[in-house]
Amino acid sequence: MNQSPPRIGCVPYLNARPLLEGVTFPVREMVPAKLQDAYIAGEFDAALLSSIDVISMENPSVVDGISISSRGAVFSVILAYQGELNAIKRVHLDPASHTSNALLQIVLSEFHDLTPEYVRSSDSEYDISTMNSCAQLLIGDRAISVRNRTSNCQIRFLDLGQEWFYHTSLPFVYALWTLRNEYTKKKDLSNALRIAKEQGLCNRLEIAARDPEPEFALRYITEWIRYDLGYDEKRALALFADYLKKYKIIYNNHSISYY
Repeated sequence: MNQSPPRIGCVPYLNARPLLEGVTFPVREMVPAKLQDAYIAGEFDAALLSSIDVISMENPSVVDGISISSRGAVFSVILAYQGELNAIKRVHLDPASHTSNALLQIVLSEFHDLTPEYVRSSDSEYDISTMNSCAQLLIGDRAISVRNRTSNCQIRFLDLGQEWFYHTSLPFVYALWTLRNEYTKKKDLSNALRIAKEQGLCNRLEIAARDPEPEFALRYITEWIRYDLGYDEKRALALFADYLKKYKIIYNNHSISYY
């Protein structure tokens, strides 16, 4: 009797492409916030969830050795603004990402002593050229597009990965393969995802060649985005959890089980 393949959920961004290159199971793609909702609803056996969602989860199970992370600039998680950073009065958050919203609040509060008003904007066409004292968080492929195509020299970009690394000397972990606790073959699936990752890392040149901007894509998935989950990344997750509790973004976190 054939067993059903595991149900895999992932984000629809360039940074995840190397993790999917060797996956032989069907994959559904959703923005991070919707991916978490589907995971909680029991629609996936493994999903690439935002780190804040994993940290705040009860008894999370995670694939060891794999993450979406950066050690320094990440390029695709940015605050777009004009003028001086300390003049920002309002920030439009990105409804698609829980982790980046929280990271931004920590970066501004902890590292810059800034407490602007935060607005959860649903306007994906918000015009950054008319922001004045407002700013907007951009993530993923949209952030890449804005950075690569904005010709207005008055618009500035605060790279949140760079800010985190500068102040902590640690990488920042954006997403993790998270396993449904009821799934009975966690080790087998974890091994399959690690094999897929290694295949994807070996095929980054081919992955980039399929992108509309292959030269940039190759640089992005080789220089800016990292895919490991080791000692430093786990330290960074613990520090992020401490900051989340300090700023009352979450109130509890639980130990992560690694497979």
